[in-house]
Amino acid sequence: MDIFDWEELTAEMLNVTDDEREDDNFLAQKFYEKFEIEFDLGFQLAQHLLFHTVPIKAGLSKNKYHAFVSKKSPVMLMKIEPVEAD
Repeated sequence: MDIFDWEELTAEMLNVTDDEREDDNFLAQKFYEKFEIEFDLGFQLAQHLLFHTVPIKAGLSKNKYHAFVSKKSPVMLMKIEPVEAD
């Protein structure tokens, strides 16, 4: 998981377009306006919250991940490495 995954997740949450993301500060500003916390602190929070998501199985690899998923398409936007098998 890296900052790019966080940017993708945040952009989807806030309906920010790729064109708007050309401005390096736009996404961070929108995030602050919505949640009143700095973008980097939001990333740190999301990293910790990932451990509290329900594990899901990846379609191709069949590995299990804790992940935030897209509401628009069947992809994981931010994930942590595979969860140990049951």
